[in-house]
Amino acid sequence: MAHTLYCILFLVLSPNLTNLEHEYFFSHTDIVETDESFQISSHIFIDDLENMFQEKGFNDLYIGTPREKETVDSLLNVYLEQVIQLDINDQRGQWEWIGKEVSEDLMALWIYLEIPKSAPTESIGLNIQTLTKHIEAQKNIVNLDLLNQKRKYLLFDKDSKPKYIE
Repeated sequence: MAHTLYCILFLVLSPNLTNLEHEYFFSHTDIVETDESFQISSHIFIDDLENMFQEKGFNDLYIGTPREKETVDSLLNVYLEQVIQLDINDQRGQWEWIGKEVSEDLMALWIYLEIPKSAPTESIGLNIQTLTKHIEAQKNIVNLDLLNQKRKYLLFDKDSKPKYIE
């Protein structure tokens, strides 16, 4: 009885638990160069993706749940093509969609992409604008791990210009 009363009090006195908002908005992307390709892993919060897609008129996608709509992978791939710019040797990288999975905390997606290499890398241009048109405070952190170079950490926001690495 005391346990039931405690649960009821907790739910009544707590803020609305179904409408939690977070204070910080960021994504994290790892880009790793291998001899054969660039492997891209991007961690993006599900609620931010859902809100962005709702603004575009795509409702009830249920991203990362058993009820997820069949169109989600395609929507994500098209969206990422618009907001992730990775130019290799002055050529826009064309990736292959590898897949996605829900993070361990069930709050985000890990999205996996791969760009095959056709020649040794001489230069890279990079701009990551994930969610920056939809969330004013959005920041995108990039961990860039290139062959024969020291690991680089880059930060992109709505005002960022492409960054070039030679």
